[in-house]
Amino acid sequence: MAQADAPAKSPNAFQRGVNAVVDLLSSFFLPIINLLVSVGILKGILTLLQVAGVVTDDSTTYAILNAMADSLFYFIPVFLAYTSSKRFGVDTVTGILLGCILLYPSITTIMAGSEPVTLFDIPIAHATYSSSVIPILLATYCASWVQKACYKTIPETFRGLFTPPITIIVIVPLTLGIFGPLGTVVGGWLARGYEFVYGLSPLVAGVLIGAFQPFLVILGLHWALFPIAMNNVAVYGFDTIMALFGGAIFAQGGAALAVALRTKSKRFRSQAISASLTTLLGITEPAMYGVNLRLKKPMACACVAGGIGSAVAGFFGCAGTAFALPALTTLPVFMSRAFIPFCISLALAYGLAFLFTLFVPIDDVTDEELDAEEDS
Repeated sequence: MAQADAPAKSPNAFQRGVNAVVDLLSSFFLPIINLLVSVGILKGILTLLQVAGVVTDDSTTYAILNAMADSLFYFIPVFLAYTSSKRFGVDTVTGILLGCILLYPSITTIMAGSEPVTLFDIPIAHATYSSSVIPILLATYCASWVQKACYKTIPETFRGLFTPPITIIVIVPLTLGIFGPLGTVVGGWLARGYEFVYGLSPLVAGVLIGAFQPFLVILGLHWALFPIAMNNVAVYGFDTIMALFGGAIFAQGGAALAVALRTKSKRFRSQAISASLTTLLGITEPAMYGVNLRLKKPMACACVAGGIGSAVAGFFGCAGTAFALPALTTLPVFMSRAFIPFCISLALAYGLAFLFTLFVPIDDVTDEELDAEEDS
């Protein structure tokens, strides 16, 4: 008697959980992919102008161009408020208002100051909300529950009038009191962890940074490492953190380029090529969120390749003499300390990510799926 074919193996609980988290995070960033690509190009142009000496940091021209290139990242909580509100079923205008409140000038000023911050004599920890991700995502998620409670208890005639202010009154103190400080604390743990690991083994630090940097970016926790990098430059005259970021950044580009060669969708190919090019300017978000994270396996390939590339940078002690994200336009920053190994680490990460992604099975994206996303 012939043995029956074994049923297809269904994903276990852990795999389903990972897939759900990845899909959730992708839904927050996919709607703003084109904007991320655009500002990546602007950042590259500005860096080139600085390197060429056409624009100086203290000029008004720089201030204007920098605003054009940097505003999306500074105000990204507002953009994420919109996309996450749509995902969680929150009134989008209310969600956007939550993001705007976190970035309101007076909030930014008191949070950046040294004076204690209180709300009705309740102390609130200092936190930075510009360019942050976790606080606004937690805020809109909790806002969805507040909105549901309001819809159940408030008569339909008055829902539109009273639900938004109740949501604001509940969520803003919760965000300022818990979600913002939580992001700061987690970021602080990561920063101290980096210093400890690099002290033990620069090679291991390179592997960890190169492999896990994309997830730090997804959670907005990579910003916690930037002050350390800036302080290193001021105190020691060089910094190693940004050099280790190089492998992770370029690996995203290599994986995206391989996806561009493999996809049958002309529109997705164009998006993947653009995303791959922007990684060479130091901007990973378009490649990460729009291409690699979306297809999952290219993201895994980029993480492995990034870990290998950054391990090379760590082993040779690559460092920069100023604070700058690794990119083709910022290579002069890394020229004085193991520059050749640094270039090798970037090329290795990019090339390995490309090769890994070229040969792993991936699910393609069709034009019909892209049309459905635009219509949603």
